[in-house]
Amino acid sequence: MTIATTPHSNLGGAVDLKNLLPNRYGHFSPDGREYQITDWRTPRPWVNIIGNTRQGLAVSQTGSGFSWIDNSQLGVITRWQQEFVQDSSGKFLYVRDADKKDVWSLAPAPCWPAYDEFLCRHGLGYTVFETTIKGIEARWTLWVDPVTTAELWLVELKNLSDGPRRLELCGALEWNCGVAPSPRREFHKLFLETEYDLDRRAIIARNHMWEVNHEKYGHWNRPWPFVAAFSATEPVQAAQGDKAEFAGRYRGMDKPAALEANNWQPRFGRHQDPIGALRCEVELRGGESRTMGFVIAAADNDDALAKVLKQFESCDAMATSLESVKQDWIERLSEHRIETPDPSIDLLTNDWLRYQAIVGRMWGRGGYYQQSGAYGFRDQLQDSQVWLTIDPEKCREQINLHASHQFKDGSVYHWWHPLSEDGLITTMTDDLLWLAFVSANYIRETGDVSILSDETPFIDDKNPETLREHVFRAFERVFRRTSPRGLPYIGAGDWNDGLSAAGLQEKGESVWLGHFFAGILGDWAHILMSLGEQDEANVLRQRRAKLVAAINEHGWDGDWYSRATLDDGSKLGSAECDAGKIFLNAQTWAILNDIADAPRAEQCWKAVCENLVSDAGALLLAPAFTKPAEQIGYITRYAPGLRENGGVYTHAATWAIAAAAKMRDHETLEQLLTAINPTNKDPERYWAEPYVTPGNVDGPLSPNFGRGGWTWYTGSAAWLHRVICEWVLGVRPTWDGLLVDPCMPKGWTTAKITRPYRGNVYDIHIDVTNQSGKQAKLTLDGKDISGNVIPPTKATGQRHQVKLQYV
Repeated sequence: MTIATTPHSNLGGAVDLKNLLPNRYGHFSPDGREYQITDWRTPRPWVNIIGNTRQGLAVSQTGSGFSWIDNSQLGVITRWQQEFVQDSSGKFLYVRDADKKDVWSLAPAPCWPAYDEFLCRHGLGYTVFETTIKGIEARWTLWVDPVTTAELWLVELKNLSDGPRRLELCGALEWNCGVAPSPRREFHKLFLETEYDLDRRAIIARNHMWEVNHEKYGHWNRPWPFVAAFSATEPVQAAQGDKAEFAGRYRGMDKPAALEANNWQPRFGRHQDPIGALRCEVELRGGESRTMGFVIAAADNDDALAKVLKQFESCDAMATSLESVKQDWIERLSEHRIETPDPSIDLLTNDWLRYQAIVGRMWGRGGYYQQSGAYGFRDQLQDSQVWLTIDPEKCREQINLHASHQFKDGSVYHWWHPLSEDGLITTMTDDLLWLAFVSANYIRETGDVSILSDETPFIDDKNPETLREHVFRAFERVFRRTSPRGLPYIGAGDWNDGLSAAGLQEKGESVWLGHFFAGILGDWAHILMSLGEQDEANVLRQRRAKLVAAINEHGWDGDWYSRATLDDGSKLGSAECDAGKIFLNAQTWAILNDIADAPRAEQCWKAVCENLVSDAGALLLAPAFTKPAEQIGYITRYAPGLRENGGVYTHAATWAIAAAAKMRDHETLEQLLTAINPTNKDPERYWAEPYVTPGNVDGPLSPNFGRGGWTWYTGSAAWLHRVICEWVLGVRPTWDGLLVDPCMPKGWTTAKITRPYRGNVYDIHIDVTNQSGKQAKLTLDGKDISGNVIPPTKATGQRHQVKLQYV
């Protein structure tokens, strides 16, 4: 697809190209690929997550944040404090006027200077701080090289005055080199060691104790498996490895004593309070500019680290890396694009949602609200579907990675940590089934059943088995964990982790899990039938039929589907409950997986619209729990309206949009799509970043109804992208081909989507101007197609033109 210079649509009228979607704190750039913050005093930190598959960083509009390698919890390079009111800890750049003795920071933290001009540009793969103060113009760009484990800073300083200026540029950070958060700071620092490498202009840091257990020698008895460095491209005037020496007694990083002194007393080794600070001289004639660089690198050993530092010892090498990052993201996201009458939907869908899913969830597995570092069995499997249209092999790799973290009895880790391979064995039944769900979606998208022959071992049996065998081990375990009434047991939760006590005695049942499993059984029956395995397919179809019957007999509450039963047999999500009367997922998945017949689908959807749809989005449940209930779980211990307890849990809210599309409810679909869109919010009410999705939005029982939180680290990003493309625009893969069945907001009459599908690319033009009472007409390369499904064709890389209109 030709990449437009701006993501805005020409379908919906004029758009301000200078300040796209502005609010009082900032706006999008004209091409939509940057969010530009003009006032850093945002209600809460507005963050960018940046990285490659191994190394990453989080940085807010104040300049605060942290860096990691391989695992954003176990491999954290720099220390940071999760404190959103102040947001003043992390990695800093200072400028000191050697003559006037003025000191300021190149981002607001930690000095909080009164800039003459300020701009923070969060982009796809980089963040830039542009400031002007005291006659000095500065541009500080941060990013991570696309391949190498190197965080790079490029700093440009310009003297705006006529006379010469003698400046000093100082970069400073505090070493962590291990697990974070690490509250035992005074204990942790006893194991850190630093040294200054004069030849490489670098401070080297190691940690002799890593909190991950040694398999043979126990806890606190192994080193952090990396070595880290902080280096400069220019000659270093002074270096410091001791925080006490740098900051001074009872002083902070906002006014460090070292920046009041001409000479430093360097302290490195194993007996200091380990930081890294490098000071470089910068002399500028009137009007002159100069560029300098810093590197935060980490590697598996000293030799590998030396290679990284060598690679980026010049600003030219850094500039080449920056251009590569920008181009990589343009190319990565270029083929699957949309154009609608709403420019905010376009820029989210085309760039930011997938960027969030890939960097925040797949690569970094962390954000400002949560530094997980782990792979969630269900979480990253769902997120990996973001690759299906642009790089399906990566989804396949993720499927096989998760298959290798299954036990031979079909159980799985709820999560596990790369690096340590420590994990939590789950008693949540839904975890077992996401492998089958995503594998089926991979086959439906690609048509490639060879994935079923991919072999991976089990955790407790190193003899490899096929993916098909892994999937059926999970099926058998769920079959065994089924109640006498034919409903699956909920265990310690079932996607909703907060229902943590509902089925600990293996008596509580999950109605939603029944919806979910029934859909999966139907998909796998189709897969087996396509392989010629009719008997096996019929077994799964019969299982599905029995499950659907059991759900409709025991799970229907009269006006909607109940959510679950507890171990004592009492209902959850029933009209007879005081709190948690109705749950969203139990209705939406009944619709999406055809559990409900037409009358019940209308009934439960009406219940959703009356009880759960709000101007903040679709609530996960209503009303919220106001008192803890031990027999249900920790969901009841959240304050009312927060997160899963009666708030908008955006992951589930995306499924509500899909259900609205299936119900052909254009009005509610538009309301839900508007509500979940972060770009259109009043920042004083919403607080969260306007360019990525939050994990949750406060519900009506919260005094902060409509406030967003837990941004970046949420499964809603990948799902919202998928729902917009596949349900709102209606272009989704089926077992018969590529379906075109839009259900757009009523104000949208035309839209375009370019989508790869099985080795070809389809430019699809949608025109619903005359939809009411008309027949849909689909053409492929100018020829009429019967129905609205584009049949698969031979993969040739060809570009096809598709038009849907009503005649």
